[in-house]
Amino acid sequence: MQIHIALYHWKKGTPEEKINEALAQIAALEHKVDGIIEISCAKNESKYAEGYTHVIMVRGRDTKALADYRAHPDHGKAARLIESMEDKGVGVDFSTSRNT
Repeated sequence: MQIHIALYHWKKGTPEEKINEALAQIAALEHKVDGIIEISCAKNESKYAEGYTHVIMVRGRDTKALADYRAHPDHGKAARLIESMEDKGVGVDFSTSRNT
């Protein structure tokens, strides 16, 4: 299984409604891309967040599933919206032997 995690620190003054819109667009990809097991989008609740207020976690069956997720046109649209609002972001990708 492949896992992708993204953390976001937004530009000052970014409206919560726009953040929620972008995250909803990402979450909607869960049922549009073959091989995607789960997409979770949420507020970061860690006391160690360092300004990274939102997180996206994508679990895919394999590297192809994550590549297809990134190549999907709806992901491109959401990514452009996120990039217009983010001050900085952190991405993490890794493999695990877990199947679920």
